[in-house]
Amino acid sequence: MNPVYDLCGYEKSTGTLAVEHPVAARFLPLVRTLVVAKPDDPELILPYELSENAVATLAEALGLSIDLRGFRFWFEASDASEAEAGTRIVATAP
Repeated sequence: MNPVYDLCGYEKSTGTLAVEHPVAARFLPLVRTLVVAKPDDPELILPYELSENAVATLAEALGLSIDLRGFRFWFEASDASEAEAGTRIVATAP
């Protein structure tokens, strides 16, 4: 798998994906400090729910202004070939 990464916000009321921002691989060291990654997931392929503090920290690093109200945020990976084709694969539904 050739992963690409996104910061994804899901509406709390419906679970619908509402916000999606790409996260460049150069931010992975920061993301590793923000999530409790599973030992068998060195590439951060699994989705990880982010705390509000983690979202704020990552958003600041990405230069984003994000409204945390009403959303649950996840760090997610998809396969680059799927992303290029316009298809989004998520390992598990949040």
